[in-house]
Amino acid sequence: MLGLRSMAAQLRACHCRACLRATKYTTTTKRVTTTTTTTNYTEGSRRPRKLLCGDTFTTYHTAASTGAVAFEEPRQQDWWPRSEPDERSAEARRSLAALLHDSASRDLASVVASPYPDVPYTRPREKLDFFWDLCKLETSSLKDVPRKLKDRLNTARRLRSALGLPWNPDIPAAKDTTLARCEELLFADTGVNLDAREPRTEKHLERTMEMMIELTDRLMVQSWHVTEAKAPGTHFPLTCAESPYNFHKMLRNDGYPAYSYPMEDLETTFLQRAELNKTLLQLFERWNPRLRDRYVGKVCYNLLVCSVPPGIENYSFLILGFSFLGEHELSQEVVDSLLYKSQMKPTEATYLCLLHHYRLKRDIAGFQSIARRMFGFDPRGIGLIRRGPYFVANYPQLHSWANPEEAAFMDGLYIRRAPFTQDVAEAMMEGLVDFGMIREGAKLFAVCLREQWTFSRELIWRLFHSCITLMDVPATKLIIRGLLDNIDQASLLLLGPVPVSSKPVRQMRNLLNIWQATTLPRSSDAFDDGFDDADFKTESDKTRLDHLATAVWIRETWHHTSMMNVRLRHAARVVLNKDKPLLDRLDTAMSVVVELEERPKRETEKSERFGRLARLDWLTAQTTTADFRIRNFEKMLANAVARNTPRQLQSWVIFSETVPLKVRLARSLKYCTLGSIEHHIATCFALSKEIDLQLKRSLIQALPLSYAAELEKKQTTTGDVRLDKILDQVVRYLSDVKIRQNSQWARKEAEAEPDPFARLLAAMPEPMSFWKKNPAPAGTEGNGPTPENTGW
Repeated sequence: MLGLRSMAAQLRACHCRACLRATKYTTTTKRVTTTTTTTNYTEGSRRPRKLLCGDTFTTYHTAASTGAVAFEEPRQQDWWPRSEPDERSAEARRSLAALLHDSASRDLASVVASPYPDVPYTRPREKLDFFWDLCKLETSSLKDVPRKLKDRLNTARRLRSALGLPWNPDIPAAKDTTLARCEELLFADTGVNLDAREPRTEKHLERTMEMMIELTDRLMVQSWHVTEAKAPGTHFPLTCAESPYNFHKMLRNDGYPAYSYPMEDLETTFLQRAELNKTLLQLFERWNPRLRDRYVGKVCYNLLVCSVPPGIENYSFLILGFSFLGEHELSQEVVDSLLYKSQMKPTEATYLCLLHHYRLKRDIAGFQSIARRMFGFDPRGIGLIRRGPYFVANYPQLHSWANPEEAAFMDGLYIRRAPFTQDVAEAMMEGLVDFGMIREGAKLFAVCLREQWTFSRELIWRLFHSCITLMDVPATKLIIRGLLDNIDQASLLLLGPVPVSSKPVRQMRNLLNIWQATTLPRSSDAFDDGFDDADFKTESDKTRLDHLATAVWIRETWHHTSMMNVRLRHAARVVLNKDKPLLDRLDTAMSVVVELEERPKRETEKSERFGRLARLDWLTAQTTTADFRIRNFEKMLANAVARNTPRQLQSWVIFSETVPLKVRLARSLKYCTLGSIEHHIATCFALSKEIDLQLKRSLIQALPLSYAAELEKKQTTTGDVRLDKILDQVVRYLSDVKIRQNSQWARKEAEAEPDPFARLLAAMPEPMSFWKKNPAPAGTEGNGPTPENTGW
């Protein structure tokens, strides 16, 4: 054991707080063991004996085991006689020293010795980065989160089924650690939030009573609708004289609520609100969903008959109580009253209650809306301070919090952010993991490491396990990047006074293997994307990765050593128990040794299996993406070439994706090849299209503006107007002209009216006038232009 402790001290190679300051930055050295040869026994020699428990103890205490300890299969020459204990010890040291090099360090040493893969984000993640990434998600992307989570689970299931591996699709369920912490903060907040927002005037008190009356009414009506939907006809209607809602109305007619000013007697206010929470707790403990409306009536009765208006701690208790019972509709009514009706100042317990409410309700949009309000991305805020820029400029006491860390500037207002504490971060982490937003959870994990917070072991294990179950490679890289950016806190997490358990350590080892398997080695020849390698592969990154892999290796060594200690003590008790036959005792002891040999092998195979699964999933995703891009490029190329084909000659073959690309291109390229028959045909169609275009332009220019403006309504999606539509408009114009000429008033102005055909011919371009007769002397032929001289 002394050798293990000294080796662990030497492996602390960095100068972080988790390492010894006195240790110099040197490389790890391993003591060379002496190799001895065993004696070959002949037939006349003394018979070799079997391996006893004492030999196993000698093996354990003379060499340090590793994270993947395995015993070699014994050979016939290796049975040791009792008379040579030194040879036995030397042989044990030699075997375990070889195992230390071949088995334990093989897996994690490959991570350190292999080419360093790239890691995302060249700078550490900060709070504002996480706030921005979470709060700027669109609603459409939030709605796609359950579908994407289901697709990832189906993909992981198919991969495991194809390889014949077991499958457990269940993500670890949340425990009550964060809820228990929320209850502690809730009861600790009693009587500490009396500030200027308490009602001090008669008008303020009237508003508070109206708010409470509206809240109780909505709770009563909502409870009746929920009970009616789940058990129709089992309770009184709302209009019945014996319904709880009718008793509620009678209580209001008697003058309730009759609140007094809470600031007059502080002790009475604290006592009344504490007693109200105790009464509500008793009602929640006896809660019966079948009698939901009656219990809600009792809750509303206590809210109305209280001598002081309920405070923020009572609202928080109602939200947490209804959410814990699964009555999310009732809890939502309290949340709406708190956010939209009241002026109460929330506390840290209120933030936790709101986050847990939407988490238990499985409302991802509501969860993000609370985060937006808390971190200043919603102009309404969470109920702290909202001030305009001129107000902040005129009051120097507000200059201290008007900075990006404590306030956000949104829609012309400074909105104070809610305090980002460790309890809030844990509640958000639990919600993100439950909703399947593993990548956002990985970013939050990196931020918490930077803030030097320590998450609960269950949350860390849930996050790591979810990454491995879903094979989420981006989330895995974010976690590894966070650990490398905050190597001091990661060292305390693994080797500190209160380290994490062995499960997260094993999961961290699997994450390292996944990260290694899903990244190609970077090469300056193969990758030339304009980025500097120093941003991704610096000596600091290599040192931190060495330290992280070494810390994981030390933790696994310590875990397997402790396990061997317990198992070998059990084997010693079995061997020393003389109530059983000797052979049975030896078989039991050897079964313990075999178990210690096989278990590390299974762990190593499991870790390598995760790496292979991740590599297969990553290669499949890369292949699918490449195939998608190739298909899109083929489609764009075929469509671009097909546009050169005249519209009258286009067929479905050149646009069909079922036809090979080579056939489609060969058919379309014929019309682009100079000298081919298809090219002459395409030229004729192009000339025809140009003639049509000039004819359309001439006809439109010949029309009056009132008639030409009507053609704008007949444009196609490309902005063109069909020739038949223009001709119809010209015919209509000529008909109107004819009607005017035939009328009496039109005859008087016939000389002033220009000839419509003369106007049309004057607007036509020169290439279109080749058919007009040129004036020629008598006896000579006209010299009209030929089609070759039109300049088409």
